[in-house]
Amino acid sequence: MIRATPEQIAEGWDLVRPIIAKALPPTVAIDAESMTNVLYSLLEEESQLWIYYENNDRTNALGVVVTVIINEPVSKARYLLVYTTTAIAPTTREDYEKGMDTLRSFAEANDCGQVIAYVENDARVRQLLAIGGVKVSTIVRL
Repeated sequence: MIRATPEQIAEGWDLVRPIIAKALPPTVAIDAESMTNVLYSLLEEESQLWIYYENNDRTNALGVVVTVIINEPVSKARYLLVYTTTAIAPTTREDYEKGMDTLRSFAEANDCGQVIAYVENDARVRQLLAIGGVKVSTIVRL
């Protein structure tokens, strides 16, 4: 899994935009303004775009992940939030493990105490639980 540069994001935005839009958290409206905000956040490196490839030659993308480092204002906790994750081709448990290793390393290098994720898809929850994830909360939209 590699982190895309702002230049790569700008160049490939038309390809990744619909993939990201499909996976936005349920708290986000999927409209032109929201997607523009996502793009600017990525270009300004306020958030990160990761592409998971099947192999090192970067010819077959398996998934797209958007992360953001959160500085929680009440407790002052700092964590890496997996904002969206989308498989665009069949993936394996090993793919998830490798991807999480990359994200954990990034989180550690950026002084994040933990990695957390918005996950709405039951199959994805099962995959993350299978590699050591722990379901700790549910978000309820009111």
